[in-house]
Amino acid sequence: MSKTSCTLFVILLCTMAICPAAAQTPHTISGVFDYDKASQVVANINEERQEKKLAPLKMDAALTEAAMLRAAEFAYRVEIEQVQKFLSYYDKRPNGDDNLTLIGEQRHATQPNVEYVFLYLEHNLYIPQAYAGADAVVSFLKEKRRRGSAALYTAAMHSIGCGAFLSPQGFYYWVFFLMPDNGTDKEIPNGQWTTEISIGTSKGEQTTPLTRVKSDTDLTPTSVKISGHFDYFKAIEVVDLTNKERVANGLKPHIMDATLTELAMIRAAEVKALGKISHVRPNGDRGDEIIYEVWGAGWWTRENLGWGYDGLPSTFVKRWMESPGHRDAILDPKCTRMGVGVCDDYWVQLFADYKGKSTVLSKSAGHIEEVTVEVTVVEGGKSKVLKRKRVN
Repeated sequence: MSKTSCTLFVILLCTMAICPAAAQTPHTISGVFDYDKASQVVANINEERQEKKLAPLKMDAALTEAAMLRAAEFAYRVEIEQVQKFLSYYDKRPNGDDNLTLIGEQRHATQPNVEYVFLYLEHNLYIPQAYAGADAVVSFLKEKRRRGSAALYTAAMHSIGCGAFLSPQGFYYWVFFLMPDNGTDKEIPNGQWTTEISIGTSKGEQTTPLTRVKSDTDLTPTSVKISGHFDYFKAIEVVDLTNKERVANGLKPHIMDATLTELAMIRAAEVKALGKISHVRPNGDRGDEIIYEVWGAGWWTRENLGWGYDGLPSTFVKRWMESPGHRDAILDPKCTRMGVGVCDDYWVQLFADYKGKSTVLSKSAGHIEEVTVEVTVVEGGKSKVLKRKRVN
């Protein structure tokens, strides 16, 4: 039996550094234009429209090209420029233009009632049951009531362009353009196309594909590599502070388990790979089920997650104790062992009632490691540390 505690959400607001003017260099991003997935999503949208007795939307090649390029622009902002914020419907393009000018570049159309929908659906993870699937994309559109998404199910719109851009980090970015006309007859490409895109970042500079090659194989990644730092100093301090809370509440302190600590470090890297706090692992398992990979199933396990704050173990333990779900996990009398993972800004506590033999981590084992972790994104796959180098 297993139980997972609530998630601790923290949003960090970061500012971009302003650097002196330098020589212009090409602004590019490589990725995949996934026309098959785009077509699947449009087909699912049309199924929803049919249930509402609406005519199907015609998938327009020019609108789809515009949507693919716009999705690549979003990926560029997040993954290359490292814009640390939630991008919105209102965001300008990298060149400062309005979002809809891209349609004009592709269709030479200036209708004022063009609708635009943007989705950033995290990684292409949880295969096949979540965000990567066409059903889930459509469900997300409806459930979240994204701005403009109502136009997907109105009689006023007749043509659609769907952009499905798979970025170098394994994220899908989605953009939808809708228009009231009946579209064009140009053929929609199929398959996945490896593409290098020049991103227009100056006024009047257009975003254009530089190269594109159709793939004969599935380019959807099975894993992503994450670089970061494992901080055992902070992990040990978190255990110490957590045990003080347990003792203060009449409970025995946790054993600081070396195996659980390593698993928690990998879990922290997985959460970093996701780019969000989630108790669902990239392979689709529940977070604390990583313990079963080593000790087998059947143990009572729990997990706490955190992100951001000031980087101090005392702050995290304090916040966890202030949150009922996290507090319950920390003070769970069934759990006797604990491991803590700290990978950059992502923090994980793993708890278990394991009764077998394992190594106890010494309080003097504090250090920092520079690591590369291969995070699997396929069902049943295991994440692992590929490289590690002690730096402190």
